[in-house]
Amino acid sequence: RRSSDLMETPLPQLTAEWLREVFDTELTRPYVAPAPRERIADITVSLGVGGNANKRLDDEFEFEILSALLRQGRPILLDRGAGGEEASRVDALVERLGSPLLLHVHDGSYASFASHIVQSRLYVGYDSAGQHVAAAMGVPLVSVFTGHACERMLARWRPDSNHSHVVTVDETNRSTALERTLQAIEEAAAEA
Repeated sequence: RRSSDLMETPLPQLTAEWLREVFDTELTRPYVAPAPRERIADITVSLGVGGNANKRLDDEFEFEILSALLRQGRPILLDRGAGGEEASRVDALVERLGSPLLLHVHDGSYASFASHIVQSRLYVGYDSAGQHVAAAMGVPLVSVFTGHACERMLARWRPDSNHSHVVTVDETNRSTALERTLQAIEEAAAEA
């Protein structure tokens, strides 16, 4: 491989290549096996950013995304995150949305939420671990990727799946982030 190609290769592909070379195997696919949970929703959503505010857009963006997802008429599971500020943001968002019956809030371990992602038909969220769980299991996903330090980080950390819809946001295209994310959700939902 040329070094310029390696710069653009996502980490899951690099890992698979390493496994093939080191262990002389062709079977190199992602494996995620969280303990099964009762299926709650068709759509899983994570607005968590792991304490990195640069990975987040704003309250209005999140309100519009959840409103659009609710209009689909399908049950949604929204993760409260690890608590603190993220949980408070989710609580405020749910209240602003009027606590709709189709919107369920996940308040538990990440492994529990991963189980719900695996069972869902669509995952939507910021750049986070959830996108990688969805990608590994072939769940159509929309990842809003902002706050990345450089293009190489974006290339490396983007989800690696045929069903990944990555919406890249930076200062040059921030004004169209909502429109592009809603379009990506429409495309991903058609795959579900």
